[in-house]
Amino acid sequence: MILSDKVMNIITIKNDKMGFAIKHDGRLMLHQVFHNAIHQRAELTSEEAELFTMELEGGHMLPCSQWLITGIESGGDQTEELVSVSLSIQCGQDELMAKVIFLHQLEDQSIRYLIQLSAKWDESGPKEVYLHMPFLANLRLDEEHPNHYYFPSNPQSKRDGSSIMQMHVEFTMPLGIFHPNQLHGFSLEFPNLNEYWFIWVQNRNMELKQMASLTELKQHRLLLRPDPSLADVMEIKFSAIERGWVEFFNNWRQNARKPISFKEYERPELKWYNDTFLQHFTYIFSKEVYDFEKNQIDVERLLQQGEAFGGYDSVLLWHQYPRLGVDSRNQWEFFGEFPGGMPGLKNTVEQFHQRGVKVFLPFKPWDIGFDESVKQSTLSIVEIVRETDIDGVFLDTMDSVPDSFRDAVHEIKPDFVFCSEGRPKKKHQIEIITGSWNQFKNKESMPETDIFRYVMTEHFSPIISRWHVGIRKDLLIKRAIFNGTGILVWQDVFGSWLPYNKLQQAAIKKWKTIWREHKANYQSSGPVPLYPTLQSGLYCNAFPADDGRSIIYTVYNDTDEEILGDLLTCTSSEITSIAELWDDLPVHVEQLEGYDLIRGTVKSKQLSIIKVGL
Repeated sequence: MILSDKVMNIITIKNDKMGFAIKHDGRLMLHQVFHNAIHQRAELTSEEAELFTMELEGGHMLPCSQWLITGIESGGDQTEELVSVSLSIQCGQDELMAKVIFLHQLEDQSIRYLIQLSAKWDESGPKEVYLHMPFLANLRLDEEHPNHYYFPSNPQSKRDGSSIMQMHVEFTMPLGIFHPNQLHGFSLEFPNLNEYWFIWVQNRNMELKQMASLTELKQHRLLLRPDPSLADVMEIKFSAIERGWVEFFNNWRQNARKPISFKEYERPELKWYNDTFLQHFTYIFSKEVYDFEKNQIDVERLLQQGEAFGGYDSVLLWHQYPRLGVDSRNQWEFFGEFPGGMPGLKNTVEQFHQRGVKVFLPFKPWDIGFDESVKQSTLSIVEIVRETDIDGVFLDTMDSVPDSFRDAVHEIKPDFVFCSEGRPKKKHQIEIITGSWNQFKNKESMPETDIFRYVMTEHFSPIISRWHVGIRKDLLIKRAIFNGTGILVWQDVFGSWLPYNKLQQAAIKKWKTIWREHKANYQSSGPVPLYPTLQSGLYCNAFPADDGRSIIYTVYNDTDEEILGDLLTCTSSEITSIAELWDDLPVHVEQLEGYDLIRGTVKSKQLSIIKVGL
């Protein structure tokens, strides 16, 4: 809806949820920002009313309120409505022209704020321009209390200020600006206008996607290089949020998944992969599996040891590196030098298959000879798959795979899967690589979440950190539980023996049992990371089942004291049952008006798994 007050010189563009009013009495200012669930403030401050400021090379400040309005247009059709204000300003012999546009998309009830800019430079040539948006940095949703923010690169902080969320270049989150009640606010998305992130792209949205703090929001200063052609330099998509972080995240995830094809993930032949939980990194010359006297792989010994962890679902047989490179032998020749040769490898795979365990072999792109083509590598891996009937390949050091490589393998084995060591980054690789390691090295791993796990819920991603020992292995296990994922057990790191102790083995076995019994929750399409809690230092991830009959809340106490009492609220529907699954701790629910309050105990630096029936 577009409303025009010609007496007050105010144009309003709004929908049932939100809107903007701009004042145009010779100069352009923001008059009001509307949210149907937030009490409207009487008047904006001058900082909130300033839509933008351009800083011209040499320190010349050109706030929007000083630009001359040269035209106003408004109109719409059945899909969108638009208000556009043309502006110009003279600075010496230089002239800048701009358009401020508010575009209401009727389908999704969003309003886009766009800035277009062009310049006529004096004889000295083009100059750098810096853009700042004071209204964005200073907008207040409450008279007395500060806003609550979710920053794109740091939606929730650890106690040291770093982000709990491990981010991903393809899935950049919006900025959330919320009322202090943390329920009502705005989601601000910065759309990609270009497929790739080139440094010469004039649209500066990518810089705002990297914001991690209020200081960065307050001080943003975006470099522009306008030329005589009017071009987009900024676009922000505003959406109203009425139910807090859960709505904010779910709406964004739905939009983030729209461009992705899930054809590979939906193939029936590949469903087995998502049903695996525990993988073992099998360094074949380790005492875990190698029989030195007989020069053969002792499958039974490895799987018996694995029972302490709950049983391995798959193994990654690793045999070339670190021997690879000491002489002229390449990775393909080493397959023939597997204990017992290729017949020994085939027999080993058969033994694992007889016990219901899937088998992966590695592919090493860094061992491709100067005279070896992709076609030759493809023929080599196809021959190994045909000879051994392995179930998948581990793409060592890789985050992508050529289509020809993948297609050739699938022709002879349609249920073959590809797992990359690195997270696939580009859209196409995300679509065709259905599993990857969630690997981290020498860092504190709790509390921490991974945005990729919560967007690409179908993607298999076991937790792994090869060098962790002692308490760090405990944190690795906690991270898997906290995020509802499987684990990759790696104890012999090329000769360095870094085992799990018996308590850690028992914890993994216990976690596997819980995961198996509650797959409907952990494999659901709508997990919510960073679910709001009612205590400082208490963090939560939520796993609602797709049938709506249960939710699992996994909470972690990152403080040095036991947390007692109110933990979190559940607003989806009335809770009919509640239980703590990890330590059988006491937990109960109080049914209050409009929501259910979950109360219980979480020990210091420990997890609690709370399942509620609905």
